[in-house]
Amino acid sequence: MISVSKLVGKGMTVAFEGETARVKRPDGVTILVVMKRDGLYIVVADNIVNGTSKVNTFQTKRKAMTFEVWYRRLGHAGAETITGMINSGLVDSLEVTGPTELKALCEDCIYGTHTTHPFHDSTATETNPLECIYIDIWGLVSTLSAGGSKYFMLIVDGATLYRTVYFLSSKSTDTMLGAFKDFHCQAERQTGKKLKHV
Repeated sequence: MISVSKLVGKGMTVAFEGETARVKRPDGVTILVVMKRDGLYIVVADNIVNGTSKVNTFQTKRKAMTFEVWYRRLGHAGAETITGMINSGLVDSLEVTGPTELKALCEDCIYGTHTTHPFHDSTATETNPLECIYIDIWGLVSTLSAGGSKYFMLIVDGATLYRTVYFLSSKSTDTMLGAFKDFHCQAERQTGKKLKHV
């Protein structure tokens, strides 16, 4: 890739004429002629006009690779997709040596398609109300509630998934403890059970 603005910044002149572009030094000598192909001007080492100019060009070497290498380079695309790209000639210099198939399953793809790994430790599930409750404190919010609260405390019963919300004006220990005591008393009275775990 060559930057036209960098060439111009170094005093060169770039002229686009039809299907060619010419790069000239400040003294008017043409040092590079490039041809337009598929909407791009392609720089090829043979197009350097003045051999005495200090111009360095780099060109990728078109080298055939194994199917596995292309598979990894193309982001682990499906083998059928890559084979279709090769057969249709959709990608320049996509040349494959050897068979156009994977020799084995791709370990990275196997791990990548797993949603979760199995859990081996057993987790206790609650079966009775108030056996275990879960508490989450949320806030500080930028928009106050209708009552002027900045936080809220969500209490969820593990067995019934019954939810209770307390709106709090602050995150102080006294405010949160007061809300919890209120929930504790009401829940035990309504269910006739004792709270075991928090």
